[in-house]
Amino acid sequence: MLALFATTALQADPYPILVSPKIVNPSDGNGNHPRSPILVPVLYIDGYTLTAGDNTLGSTIRLLDANDNVVFSTYVSIEGDIELPETLSGTYTIEVVFDNVTFVGEIEL
Repeated sequence: MLALFATTALQADPYPILVSPKIVNPSDGNGNHPRSPILVPVLYIDGYTLTAGDNTLGSTIRLLDANDNVVFSTYVSIEGDIELPETLSGTYTIEVVFDNVTFVGEIEL
């Protein structure tokens, strides 16, 4: 499993959730290592609106609180905006989960 970690800073306009790679488990469960590069998901945040690029299609986006509880989860079936609950506030871990690859970042709401 590949996990990516990100940090964000508060800005007035939509801004990207920046990620950097960290390999958690480089095999696919059968001991095979990936042979091609993995595209990093493109995500932008503006207030409570998360914009997901086309390379997030087929993934599940989850928000986790400080205790690793899932407080929001949605399957990405189309490119576009995802409205996050306005009842959330603070710092959350964001996960973009594909079959055997997870990209991880942090957002502030």
